[in-house]
Amino acid sequence: MTSWKKTIATPFKKAATFFNQPQQTPHNRHANAKAREEHERRSVKELQGDVMACGYEDVLVMWSILDKSNSSNSFSS
Repeated sequence: MTSWKKTIATPFKKAATFFNQPQQTPHNRHANAKAREEHERRSVKELQGDVMACGYEDVLVMWSILDKSNSSNSFSS
């Protein structure tokens, strides 16, 4: 019974951690920007793979909502 809960909860926990990262101070913003960008890109791909591997349609719908929300926030910044 714990297995299905873990299957659903793990991608959401990863998404929540990724999308709710605290904003950085201006001093730290420029330091190592390329490394952080690459790390973020890999993290998103890994998270997306975990979500897509999940067989529950609700999880896929939630991912698409989060992904669209993150994309629109990126464009408005």
